[in-house]
This record gives sequence, structure tokens and C-alpha cells, in this order.
Amino acid sequence: MTEVELIMQAKALRSLAMVGVLATGFGLVGSSAASAMIPPDPGGSYASPQVRVATVTKGPTVNGLRVRKGPGTNRTITGLIYRGDRVKVTGSARDSKGQRWDHVKLTRRSAGGLPSGYVGWVTEMYLY
Repeated sequence: MTEVELIMQAKALRSLAMVGVLATGFGLVGSSAASAMIPPDPGGSYASPQVRVATVTKGPTVNGLRVRKGPGTNRTITGLIYRGDRVKVTGSARDSKGQRWDHVKLTRRSAGGLPSGYVGWVTEMYLY
């Protein structure tokens, strides 16, 4: 092989290696982002990715805070929680209007009758 052919072959191998590295990097980022997406319920809109991973315990600032199937006022109401009820916040998302919603799990039976361990979504603005 001539020197020019060796140089061209080396450049081709470097390019191929770079493509492999980039494809692997994008694949990992893509799969991480996809796994963080919250699937919408039928008839709902897509939610933003969850942003909170640490569990925080909070309580409602109002009586009769609606617990929903998903983040957004267009999601089905599944029950109510009241002042004094405690929930673990396991994630959060924004709805299509930009309002932040918390994914919560009840730490004990709620005053509204939801069982301990019940999981749902509540608007973040009424939790402390």
C-alpha cells in the first residue's frame, strides 16, 4: 500500500470509530430520556419527563385536594385528600399548560377514604 492509501484508510477507520461512539452515546441518552417519560392515559396529553427522583413527604394545604390518574386537570379524579393526610412525592411533571403536578403515594389511609399506598397525581401548588 502507498502512503496515501494508508492515510486514507486510517481516516476511514477513525471516522467509523467516531460514528460508533456517537451512535452509542446517543443511544444511551435516547433510552434514558425515553424511560423517564410518563406515558399519557387515553384521551390525555403527553406529560413532561419526571424531574424529581428523591422521595419527599408533604401534605395538602386545602381540604378536598383532587387526586388524579395523571398530571393535568383533564385527567380523571380518583379521590380526595385532606389537611393532615401525608403523601410521599415520588416524581413530578408539567402538564400541557405548564402547571407542575406531583406523583404521590399515600403514607396511610386518607380522610377521603383512599387506602394507604394509593398512587396518583395532585397539583403541586397545594402541597407543602
